[in-house]
Amino acid sequence: MNCKEKVAQALLTTEAVRLNVGTPFTFVSGIKSPIYCDNRKVIGFVHEREIIINEFIKKIEKMEDSGRGFDVIAGTSTAGIPWAAYISDKLKKPMAYIRGEKKAHGTGKQIEGADFNGKNILIIEDLISTGGSSIKAVDVAKENGAKDIFVLAIFSYEFEKAYTSFKNAETEWTSLSNFPSLLEVAKENSYITEEELNIAKKWNLDPSKY
Repeated sequence: MNCKEKVAQALLTTEAVRLNVGTPFTFVSGIKSPIYCDNRKVIGFVHEREIIINEFIKKIEKMEDSGRGFDVIAGTSTAGIPWAAYISDKLKKPMAYIRGEKKAHGTGKQIEGADFNGKNILIIEDLISTGGSSIKAVDVAKENGAKDIFVLAIFSYEFEKAYTSFKNAETEWTSLSNFPSLLEVAKENSYITEEELNIAKKWNLDPSKY
């Protein structure tokens, strides 16, 4: 299996992905979906967790070999934090995490951990739907002097809106696995029927009409 398939299988095995065509889930953005991905669940499964960490490391090392280096591994609050911790430990790089909002007390910091000023930052996300929360993290990184920013997620729903958001933010991104790969692995392993597969594909093309 390739990276996308391995990660998709890990998400399905741990039931981080749930499918319910009859009763849709609701995202924070308000989107109704027949599929819900909660990658926070994976941290409780050692084998599958290790698969995803290894794929993160492979992806990052490949990028660094091609000249795209990173000074700091930053997790988004809260789901990206454990993954950033695993990765920074493996790569022996400084870590930080980015809060959704500034603290209302103390120093009012929005970034905890390593300094961003003049640094190349790799932001780790658990998943990307519309890209809204990721762009907020990118904006915070820029405000704190980040020189170069790249966003890497475990999973992406591959919405057109996410591509538009990142393009407007002039920020590059990618994910270890995505919605099409998840559906294929789910179908091959009888997690969903052919009818459910077609419904999910149709939803993904225009989630606003689901």
